[in-house]
Amino acid sequence: MYKRLMLVAMLWSAVMSAASRSNVDTLVMSRVFDYCHRVETDTTVPGINIYTRYYMNTDRRNPLLWAVPTMYRVMRGKRREFAGETWSRLQHTADGVEPRLQVNVGTMPRHREVMTNVQELLRPRLYDVYLTSAGMLSPFHRINAIYYRYEVTRMSGGTAEVSFRPRVMNTQLVRGAAMVDPASGRVISVTLFGEFDMIRFSLSSTMGDSGRVSLYPQRCDMTMRFGFLGNRFEADYYSEYTLPTTLPDSIDNSHDMALMDSLRPGVLPERVERLYAIKDSLDSVAEAEHDTVQTEKRPSLAKQILWDSFADHLLNRTRMRLGQDEGYIRIDPLFNPLYFGYSSRKGVVYKVKVKAGYDFSDNSDLYVYFKGGYAFKWRQFYFRVPVRWTFNKQRRGYVELLVGNGNRITNSSVRDRIKEISRDSIRWNELDLEYFNDLHIRSELHYDVNSHWSVHGGTVFHRRSPVDKESFRAVHGAMDYRSFAPMVGVQWRPWGWKGVVITVDYERGIKGVAKSETEYERWEADAVWMKQLNPLRLLSVRVGAGLYTNRDNEAYFLDYANFNSEHIPGGWNDDWSGDFQLLDDHYYNASKYYLRGNITYETPLLLLYRLPWVGRFVESERIYINALKSTQVSPYMEYGYGFTNRLFSMGIFMATNKLKFDGFGFRFGFELFSRW
Repeated sequence: MYKRLMLVAMLWSAVMSAASRSNVDTLVMSRVFDYCHRVETDTTVPGINIYTRYYMNTDRRNPLLWAVPTMYRVMRGKRREFAGETWSRLQHTADGVEPRLQVNVGTMPRHREVMTNVQELLRPRLYDVYLTSAGMLSPFHRINAIYYRYEVTRMSGGTAEVSFRPRVMNTQLVRGAAMVDPASGRVISVTLFGEFDMIRFSLSSTMGDSGRVSLYPQRCDMTMRFGFLGNRFEADYYSEYTLPTTLPDSIDNSHDMALMDSLRPGVLPERVERLYAIKDSLDSVAEAEHDTVQTEKRPSLAKQILWDSFADHLLNRTRMRLGQDEGYIRIDPLFNPLYFGYSSRKGVVYKVKVKAGYDFSDNSDLYVYFKGGYAFKWRQFYFRVPVRWTFNKQRRGYVELLVGNGNRITNSSVRDRIKEISRDSIRWNELDLEYFNDLHIRSELHYDVNSHWSVHGGTVFHRRSPVDKESFRAVHGAMDYRSFAPMVGVQWRPWGWKGVVITVDYERGIKGVAKSETEYERWEADAVWMKQLNPLRLLSVRVGAGLYTNRDNEAYFLDYANFNSEHIPGGWNDDWSGDFQLLDDHYYNASKYYLRGNITYETPLLLLYRLPWVGRFVESERIYINALKSTQVSPYMEYGYGFTNRLFSMGIFMATNKLKFDGFGFRFGFELFSRW
């Protein structure tokens, strides 16, 4: 009997111990998840000074490395090792934190920055949903706990070790361990291991002591390895934060080594000193040769411009500052095979983007955005260029001029009209009289009255010209069709900026203005609702309607503002949502009215992430449902599934028209290096 009682007591003790440990684990993790909400985040906290040192080595390289953004300098030349240092100031803005580079020295030619995307890992956002903008899910945010397994171990000295690992293998998840203060939940130090965009990294970070500073690192050590189609590149980074020396704002991207010597905390590693010594020796030799070698033997200016400037911009993203950082110009690589996209309906398209902006004041700026693409199926270059001057940022008061030709349309009524007045002997089947290019110019004035109402007005001009001009000359058809219309609209947000957005537009065509030949009256309504179910899951809903209440016999083109065919595929950031993927072009411009609805559900880990090996690389999955009712189709439905990984985005779609199968297709876009 005594032995039985002892056995029961021991079992009871073990159960209570396990329960106690479970309670401790839950309590500690709850404090970690809630820590950032208890920290004082006064925006008046001054900026943080950051010192960063790096060493890079290219083990293997081949010509395919040219396609990797920022790697042009590493690819060119005989050198395989590079080292350098930077001094930046981390400024707190309304959008978060933004580093401002003040000193940049090292052995990298022209002081270019390489692997800029991984530098964000040196300031991980531990308590946010995402560790970085690359999309890795932080194990220290409560909503991500379903993707991780945790183990808490009490340590001597009043600390606890929290180890974590993914429940499933996926590139959006990391593994590692952290030392935490169990009383407050503050992460004292952390070690992370992860992978994204073919970069494997190991990061060790010591966090700040208290207050807002504790949300950022004090020191970071990171090693990384990048592999891409036979290329292998390695780098080490070291950063220190909250350093006492603050440089004047007038110092911007300086390359003064003496200044860096006065700022550097500690001594340089031997391998960095070795590379600095080699560079100093080469610079001395080059300076001596500059004084002795004949001018005709020096590298030509044209060659320097070609390789150092043009080739750099051709293969890399470029950012240029204007003035004292009031403005900027950002240019995507002018040539990159990864910028191709494809859809079964629109064919192959190559895309390019250029952005520029200038701040006149805190409440006024000028913004220009060029988006272009060459459609190989149509053999035409499409572009869209909005120029926007914002005169009141608080009220979204702006004036915008938009010029584009990205909406090629079809219209059989023009052909039918020409048949009525032309010779019957013409072989109509051999002529292409349906496809038209559309050059459009739109001007708009917009202003937010309050958080619930906005108003806008302006003008819209269209010049449609036939794609096959020879066919139109053969039948003596008109070579362009013009329309000019004033337009006005109102936007209503019943629940403010976080709810449904309802827009109603009215447009009336006027004959005689800018050689306009068309008179019409068009109404459109559009409602968009984006519901963030949680920080990881998004439901997007769009419904709309449009109709022409009046149009004359010359109004061949029923061109709706919210219902048209965009021939520059988006590809990135899921521009496929809220649009039809398989709908034939002529349906957009052949109906006196339309009713449409689009639903997209997005989540990072839905179905494919559970598959062996393949699921490890799936980063986001989406379900699409699109519906349309118009004069020609009733109803038209599209059902689609899409996913994104580090290499590409793909969507598969099926369509039905009047409840009968109407087609199958897919869309494809490269994602590789899109976040670099």
